[in-house]
Amino acid sequence: MVDQKVIEFGQHSKELMRALGLVAPMKPKQDLVFPPDLSRVDDDTLGMHLSYWSNACSYAHQKVSVLEGALVLAKSEYEQEYDLRLYAKQGLSISERKILVGASVKIREMKTRIAVIEADLKILKAVLVGYDLKNSAVSREITRRNNERNLRDG
Repeated sequence: MVDQKVIEFGQHSKELMRALGLVAPMKPKQDLVFPPDLSRVDDDTLGMHLSYWSNACSYAHQKVSVLEGALVLAKSEYEQEYDLRLYAKQGLSISERKILVGASVKIREMKTRIAVIEADLKILKAVLVGYDLKNSAVSREITRRNNERNLRDG
């Protein structure tokens, strides 16, 4: 399940994009399976793949940026809460205060939330690398075909 504050930050990012007059990339409407051999794909289908994978990359990059923004906010919230609790503990050494603050349920929950966001971000970035590689492969195939045509017709 996606963290509610991540969803709220996603809404915030949509509002920001609207305010700036930008259009967020849309999730591809259909799923397209990457072919095992691009050299055997006809030109029209190759064009569809270029459009699909560039759109998928754009969409995934935008989702990565939302998750990164939510992570920044989660870390800031954690640091503020940690500092408030640390300085509220009077009469103890700094080491004792750190131990008490670190043992609090709220601080542990916040650390777990940050860890989950970071783990989700790693997964999303891995998927994005795959999309980028596929998009690059399709683009290279188009370039290869164009160069081949130019040499032949040339």
